[in-house]
Amino acid sequence: MSMDKVRFKNLFNKHYRPLCNYANRILRDMDASEDVVQDVFLKLWNNSPAINITSNTESYIYTMVRNQALGVLRKSVSGSRFMNEMQQLSNHISLPDVEEAEIEKYQIIDNIYVSIRQLPPKCGEIFTLSKIKGLTYTQIADRLGISVKTVEGQMSKAFRLLRSMLKDLSPFWNVIVLFIELL
Repeated sequence: MSMDKVRFKNLFNKHYRPLCNYANRILRDMDASEDVVQDVFLKLWNNSPAINITSNTESYIYTMVRNQALGVLRKSVSGSRFMNEMQQLSNHISLPDVEEAEIEKYQIIDNIYVSIRQLPPKCGEIFTLSKIKGLTYTQIADRLGISVKTVEGQMSKAFRLLRSMLKDLSPFWNVIVLFIELL
């Protein structure tokens, strides 16, 4: 596979964040995950003339990231803990090759995170405290010095905006937003 600059840049821009999320699922450390993805793209660029991709390029890159992340995990944990981690991961990640559905899942997750970051600042902060950090509306109100009614209003606004932003994401966007609401 010969990789020109434009193709490489397009692959990087399209897959960098989803790959970081994918590696983070394995490593549970976003900094280390970003390092893994950067290393994979560096290897891909430096070795592109020698790499022979016979299947889907995206699947190949996800497989490279998975293997690199597993290598980092192997070096960072003890033997028995590594085996436990591998057992848990094997239930969530197909080991022979990364499937299209897995790639699409991480791209959808990335789109959700991007949409959350596009919420108005106060609205995004309240949504993050509730759905990502797991605080109750009362805890959020106390932490931010606002009323519970304000928190409820901002959460309603967040869901309305997310529905709008994610409507073209997938045929299942209603299910995705409903899932977020139930978290």
